[in-house]
Amino acid sequence: MSEEKLFVVDDIKGSELIGFVLSEASVTEIPISVFSGSPEVSIREEELMIIHDEEHSETPMILGVLRKINRLEPYLRRRVKVGIEEYPEAIDRIEKLSYTNVTMVPLAEILVKDGYIVGINRNVTYVPFPGSKVYRVRRGDIITRLLGATIESSVKPIVVGSHKYSTDVEIPLDPEYIKYHIGVFGATGMGKSRLVKVLVDEIVMKTDYAVIVFDHTGMDFVPFYPDSTVSSLEIELGPLGIADFFRKKLRLSEYYVTYLELFGVEVNKMVEEFRERLREAEDKEEELQRIHGEITSKLQALSKSLGARDDTVRSLGMRMKYFMEPEVIEGMILGRKYTTEQILDLAWEMKKKNRPLVIDLSFEETVEMKRTIIGDIIECCWRWIFEKNFLEAREKRTYVPINIVLVIDEAQNYAWGTGYCKEQIERVAREGRKWRFGLIVASQRLARSIDTDIRANINTIFFSRLSQTTDLGEIQKFADITGIDLSNLSQLMPREFYIAGLMNPLRKPIAIRVREVKEVG
Repeated sequence: MSEEKLFVVDDIKGSELIGFVLSEASVTEIPISVFSGSPEVSIREEELMIIHDEEHSETPMILGVLRKINRLEPYLRRRVKVGIEEYPEAIDRIEKLSYTNVTMVPLAEILVKDGYIVGINRNVTYVPFPGSKVYRVRRGDIITRLLGATIESSVKPIVVGSHKYSTDVEIPLDPEYIKYHIGVFGATGMGKSRLVKVLVDEIVMKTDYAVIVFDHTGMDFVPFYPDSTVSSLEIELGPLGIADFFRKKLRLSEYYVTYLELFGVEVNKMVEEFRERLREAEDKEEELQRIHGEITSKLQALSKSLGARDDTVRSLGMRMKYFMEPEVIEGMILGRKYTTEQILDLAWEMKKKNRPLVIDLSFEETVEMKRTIIGDIIECCWRWIFEKNFLEAREKRTYVPINIVLVIDEAQNYAWGTGYCKEQIERVAREGRKWRFGLIVASQRLARSIDTDIRANINTIFFSRLSQTTDLGEIQKFADITGIDLSNLSQLMPREFYIAGLMNPLRKPIAIRVREVKEVG
């Protein structure tokens, strides 16, 4: 790496000596004793450090991060009565022999030749000798360039922020692994949506992916992209969404689901005809009343054919009359103008402008209607993949990836349990990588919120403070977050996240601060 040879060892380690390596170092943990005075007062967990074994030339320097700072004193020990508990004034007069030990988790080897930095190896195999010196990182830009060299030169690295303490150390993320799916988890107020926004902006600007964002509340992403937002009320509902809409408006129990699901299929077939009649009608209000009557008759006839009693059929007719106004049917069913195919076309059109397509789900009356829209759009993506890759004769087929990333905001509402939407999301998680069909799921929780089959296929994870303490254990089941516990998470502030997984060039969890996003309005 001729470019890195411009830098000598002292460029990166500087002269700020922090401490030295103790006995029993390994490739996973290196114990360090910190010098008294300014070094032991100023060090913080998650700071980046460099270990240099100056007695053994040409050995690699170790880039690592500090964890588990321990303040120790040989006399004032826990679980031992020291004799001054009855004399509070004595604490100021006794001589204290305080010292500080800390554990450093090695992240990578910085390769050295003839005093020059020549590369980086993220597989740490060298164990430093006791007495090796520990320095603060002097020039973080060198680390950024070394990490960038681990990413294929033909792609632009994604950068969402810098290291928590070393602001000049940007952590370049490998976009090749977007298709292996991304998870963003953290309690409310920790900045999940800001992180996702920065991530989305980087993806649409630096890669060939188009992005569709499903905004659950309409508050997290819609304000940032008003010119590329489509209300879900403009997107056609599928049969399940229609069924749930009528169940809610008619105030029906789960007992009627069988009738309504088949009714939704029938109404879905009739929607285009109804729209055409409304467009051509001289008296729109009168035509709308006729359509209302036909839908009522269809519901009654279908329920009758499925064995409903006469009083149930009459009840459905009365509910349609009193609870379902014709204008509501027009607005919620007939007024939707975009097909799912047109939504895909819009996403690719927005990609040309380096913007995501945002679907505002906040106006839908039920969660099931929101789920139907997400499920229908995912199903449309799979149809596109099938048509482009399998309809031709075998000898004429060519590989055509879809190059789409779907962002599922508040994913606990869509990626858990059973049902059409969850199954569609799970299929993307399981099979999407082959077609460059990626997922970003953002949620406050994991346990009983994100299905295990979806979690198992998330290969890059950003996580901050969690709303449930048990969620850290859930993350450990599908991601390598060795060395991270609840005490580490408790030190994170808003916009600070650990990143672990395939997009992280270090492969080991490291704390980053997401770059600031300007507020809108």
